[in-house]
Amino acid sequence: MTECQTTLAEVPGLTEDLKIKILSWSRQILAAATAGQSLPPAPEELADLRGGVFVTLKKLGKLRGCIGRFDFTGLLADAIESMVKAAAFDDPRFNPVVSSELDLLEITISVLTEPKPLTSLDDLVIGRDGLYLLHPHGRGVLLPVVAEEYGWTPLEFARQTSVKAGLNPGAWEDPKANLLVFTAPSFTSKSLD
Repeated sequence: MTECQTTLAEVPGLTEDLKIKILSWSRQILAAATAGQSLPPAPEELADLRGGVFVTLKKLGKLRGCIGRFDFTGLLADAIESMVKAAAFDDPRFNPVVSSELDLLEITISVLTEPKPLTSLDDLVIGRDGLYLLHPHGRGVLLPVVAEEYGWTPLEFARQTSVKAGLNPGAWEDPKANLLVFTAPSFTSKSLD
């Protein structure tokens, strides 16, 4: 049984029932992909929804994979399917997920709002807002939950987003940098163990 824990604001069109279906479908995608089988179809209710998404996998409370897509014109179903597989198999920090791990995995789906320029760090709300840094020499994204988990101030959040982009901590202040803010309401399926 899938347990759904929702955080932050709601996303139009994503009912509690649909969130549970998405989490169940995500687990089915992982099972099929690790077994080399055909992927299951998306829930019908996703047919017209569009947006970006991040998929985070944790195993026994530790990060196991996290990859996202900032495409807000594509179908949400396509983004979820692609990012579930990418988080499991393409995150360069980890070995690919294997079938023996599936029952130990916690899946979090974060549906992204379209990023907007952040005019001042005073406008940043820790726990609600994520940061996306676009810089001529790199780009980096940190989800809202990261700053909240680490207890960062808005300044430290901006600095750590720069580091995530592979740049020095002050890169977000570069006149050529573009610091964007977004929200990422998320819902989580606990592991089945």
